[in-house]
Amino acid sequence: AVVSTQSTGETKLEYLDCEVSARPCCIGLQGECVIISQEECEFRQGFFYENNTLCSQVSCITEICGLSGFLFDDIPDQFYRALLPTFMHAGIIHLLITLVFQATILRDQEKFAGWWRIGFIYFASGIGGTMLSAILIPYMPEVGASGALYGILASLLVEVVVNWKIYKSPCIELTKLILLLAILFLVGLLPWIDNFAHIGGFVFGFLTAFVVLPHINYSEEDRIAKMVVQIVCGILAVILFALLFIVFYLAQGSTCENCAYLNCIPFTDSFCQDATMELRPRVGN
Repeated sequence: AVVSTQSTGETKLEYLDCEVSARPCCIGLQGECVIISQEECEFRQGFFYENNTLCSQVSCITEICGLSGFLFDDIPDQFYRALLPTFMHAGIIHLLITLVFQATILRDQEKFAGWWRIGFIYFASGIGGTMLSAILIPYMPEVGASGALYGILASLLVEVVVNWKIYKSPCIELTKLILLLAILFLVGLLPWIDNFAHIGGFVFGFLTAFVVLPHINYSEEDRIAKMVVQIVCGILAVILFALLFIVFYLAQGSTCENCAYLNCIPFTDSFCQDATMELRPRVGN
């Protein structure tokens, strides 16, 4: 602040001349807007608006999310983000795990069912897992194809069920798959592993696999029964997709506190806090 003098006729008036250095700054994954200096904004790794004075003049969600922008400034309508995490990974090890899975289990499934069937299951499971995760933990960054991979594992389960008679020991095969899935879901209870994406991917992989995977009909009754299952699973998958998108975009004003235990078990007070496993409703932008 600087004390300045202004002359008005024979009278000299002193007044305080202040330079405003605080401007809007968007910080955090929630796009919170605060009025702070540029130095503090940079320290907090935010987006500083030097040409604006009020938070109402900026759109934090645009800066935080980036990419293609939005049709409406206050609505996160980048729909492609439901699929985008399937192609992104948190590092080399994370990517290698996905590639090994794709080169082994997914490759064998593709040989059995064809590329378009497995591709449909893969991407439907990836989108479904991402949407469920985005609803329950909306402030946690989502990367990885784990939802899609769990969908492929679910298709293995469905393959054994619908082609039960052609397996030499179907009970053993089914037991091995169930034990593998149980172990993987238990691992998903650790911090920084998104079990919600795993659960969502598994559910959608299970439903869509019944719809598109090839199977053998042993009788007319068997053909009709399997066709009914296909229709029911297809309808359920469409309904679940619609519900997830409706909740995410129109009705995300509530949360599920007890659902947190499906994603991370807090063995200590801080065990899950470091991974930002905090279920809360999205407020504003």
